[in-house]
Amino acid sequence: MNAQELMTGNVLTIGPNQELAEAMQLMVDHGFRHVPITEGNSVKSLLTALDVINGIINNGINALREPVIKYGSSKFLTVSHGDDAITVIRKILDSGTDYALVLRGDELIGIITERDVVHKMPEQSFMRYRVHEVANKNPVRVGGDEPLNSAMGVMVRHGIRHLLVTEEDKLLGIVTVKDVLKYIIKYYRVRGQVDLSVAVSKLMSHNPVTIDSAASLIDAVKLMRRNNIGSLPIVEAGRLMGIITEHDIVKNVIK
Repeated sequence: MNAQELMTGNVLTIGPNQELAEAMQLMVDHGFRHVPITEGNSVKSLLTALDVINGIINNGINALREPVIKYGSSKFLTVSHGDDAITVIRKILDSGTDYALVLRGDELIGIITERDVVHKMPEQSFMRYRVHEVANKNPVRVGGDEPLNSAMGVMVRHGIRHLLVTEEDKLLGIVTVKDVLKYIIKYYRVRGQVDLSVAVSKLMSHNPVTIDSAASLIDAVKLMRRNNIGSLPIVEAGRLMGIITEHDIVKNVIK
């Protein structure tokens, strides 16, 4: 399997002078977390969902009116379309990112994300493990009354896209970067301003798909594929025991 077989093609891009709000709208409408910033045929920068959130934390909602080039990173990972899939996954993990842009020569032809790895690698790649062997048993969590702006800061500081909402050891829900972007762009389009002090319980998913720690990793992968989600809280007898994410799976696939 090579990079071209693993990638998502038809990458949506944005120009450097377009507003950050337009990039956010692209992410929400298409379910993407990465938008390359291009000029002509050249990739200038890469904007992620966490970059958008960080921009709003630092500069408020006015950040959405500013050009995307201000918030993207000029340091981005690229791979060749003919690279072996395992080589690509190793490069992603070694770089500390969750993606790689796929080039044919200088032409951008696709992107590989952790979701692509989980969704497209052969099932036998995941057969060796059980959930408890790869899960994060001490996940970051917040209470339901946590203000959104505070929760956004937690996501950026920890570099996470899935934030568990709990009351002691009881799972109340989960809030993702997608939930955050969807909420912000909705109210920005309607009002031009957004209440970032709203409690996370107002926008979290209340009944997330969960899994048992004794389940096989392939069962977790199948659940993620079927529900098109990037994480599974681990719940046993009503108690939160951890979380397994696409990143947890990817970093164990190539051991």
